[in-house]
Amino acid sequence: AALFDITIGVTYGIISGWFGGRVDTVMQRFLEIISAIPNLIILVLMLLVLKPGLVSIIIAIGFTSWVTMARVVRAQTLKQKNLEYILASRALGQSFWKIAFKHLLPNMAGLIIIQTMFSIPSAIFFEAFLSFLGIGIPSPDASLGALINGGYKTFRLYPHLMWFPSGVLCVLMISFNLLADGLRDAFDPKMKD
Repeated sequence: AALFDITIGVTYGIISGWFGGRVDTVMQRFLEIISAIPNLIILVLMLLVLKPGLVSIIIAIGFTSWVTMARVVRAQTLKQKNLEYILASRALGQSFWKIAFKHLLPNMAGLIIIQTMFSIPSAIFFEAFLSFLGIGIPSPDASLGALINGGYKTFRLYPHLMWFPSGVLCVLMISFNLLADGLRDAFDPKMKD
């Protein structure tokens, strides 16, 4: 899911921010249409169309998670495309793709890594939620959502069967968020003072 987030979101955001005008307007309206539909509905509909399993969950989460990355990258592209080094590259006749890969992406690498790290906990939560509902990963494969669902069914007799997977899920999500927060502080040039 993070790979979809990086490839589709970064490419879409750079193209939208670089070309501007009508291209940007049309691309942003498309993002607004995708954002207007709740992620859970898109995920459930895609899982009903595709065969339930890990691959279909990754595709479904990847289909909806790239929107935030595209908006963040678009904002950074709009900010950087009028800076001196980009204007100098354009004056020297470099193509859009060369400027994007040589100048824009390296300057946005920290932001892209941080945004990706923030999207991982939501992907973990959606997978666990779908498995808890029974439309996620099929039964023989292990999933935190399936373990929590199994513990939920026997909660009165064996409450620990629900507590431990729930605790692991919480610790996993908090640790990824703390890691992303630490990376944000490390990559932010304003925080180094």
